[in-house]
Amino acid sequence: MTALKLLQATLACLFAGVLLQGMLLLAQRRWPLLAAQRGVWLGAQLVLAGVFVLSFLPDSRQASVVPAIRVPAALAQPVPVAQLFAAEHAAPAPAGAPALAAVPVAAAWLSWLAPGWLAVYALGVAGVAWRRWRGHASVQALLALARPLDAAAHGDFAPAQLQQLRAQRIGVLEVDAPVSPMLLGVWRLRLLLPAHLAACTPEQRQLVIEHELTHARRRDPLIGWLAAQVQVLLWFNPAVRWMGDKLGWAQELGCDRQVLADRPQRQRQQYAAALVRQLGLQQSWPAGLAFGGQRGGMAERIVRMRDTQARSLGWPARLGVALVLCGVGAASVSLQPALAWTVAAPAPSPAAAVPVPVQPWRNPLASMRVTGFFGVVRPITQRGLRGLDLAARRGTPVFAVDDGI
Repeated sequence: MTALKLLQATLACLFAGVLLQGMLLLAQRRWPLLAAQRGVWLGAQLVLAGVFVLSFLPDSRQASVVPAIRVPAALAQPVPVAQLFAAEHAAPAPAGAPALAAVPVAAAWLSWLAPGWLAVYALGVAGVAWRRWRGHASVQALLALARPLDAAAHGDFAPAQLQQLRAQRIGVLEVDAPVSPMLLGVWRLRLLLPAHLAACTPEQRQLVIEHELTHARRRDPLIGWLAAQVQVLLWFNPAVRWMGDKLGWAQELGCDRQVLADRPQRQRQQYAAALVRQLGLQQSWPAGLAFGGQRGGMAERIVRMRDTQARSLGWPARLGVALVLCGVGAASVSLQPALAWTVAAPAPSPAAAVPVPVQPWRNPLASMRVTGFFGVVRPITQRGLRGLDLAARRGTPVFAVDDGI
């Protein structure tokens, strides 16, 4: 049952991702300032994570507005390959011979596809986690080469910046490596400055430091960490990776906008010159918020730096995007059918010479929908089953299955 739910949740997440990515592309074409709104891209990833996780909750079937998918009870355990081969290729049985149990081909392959995807999904999560661990190890190796820097004795830190370093307990390090200035860590922040930053002008150095400290004030490391966990969970969805790149880009654009707010054109030019210099010197590191950011968007970023007019996304656009995110998430959950086991009644034994009248139990519900087994998970026609779950909306009448106390 868990494997089937995982397969269903994966398909629902992929469908929601395609739909959400298409809508956000159209919205960004209509409102270009959407690229700098980190809340939009983080919210989109959380919506997809919600669609995926809600599929596993016991009460998620109550939110569905579509009929349940009737799944044969034989899918509760894998069908042996020999039985599947025999069901497909067996010759017609002679008269009087016991008939081979019929196995639906689609149901049989589904019973193997779901566990197979469960194994692939687990391997994918492990692979993504391993790559992130390697990135963390490379950053730790870089930090091992760094040396502490006394920010108070350094002339590039403004008084407000020194106060922020003390308030947020941000350590300052310097390294002799061709990297960009970056803010590392999530709970324990560290500002890593390359030694070659001394080649920039004092004004450029202070603007670069202000950029990284703005990341700390905006809690960008924590937001990036949360998005990274979503990407590990939904590694199979390309829309999540696309949204993660958009989120990182929005964080850089947002910091640029805050650092350059109300600054003259001369300082904007100095800021852009420092960016170009860092992009020419830096190496790519898989973790941390680096001042250089993405190389591909340098032209767009410099154009935004030269714009002295303060612009922000209006409330109609914010409301429209929020409604799109909520609508896609709600539709993906409500239009996702629940899985219900179709339990077939056992056929009467032909060996019984004299039929014995047996009063069958009445169904406890007018409409029976089996949503899960507990105990030994096997079809109800076999021995060893301890119980089953029946889904019904609140207020549905429940009947006694037989007379008695």
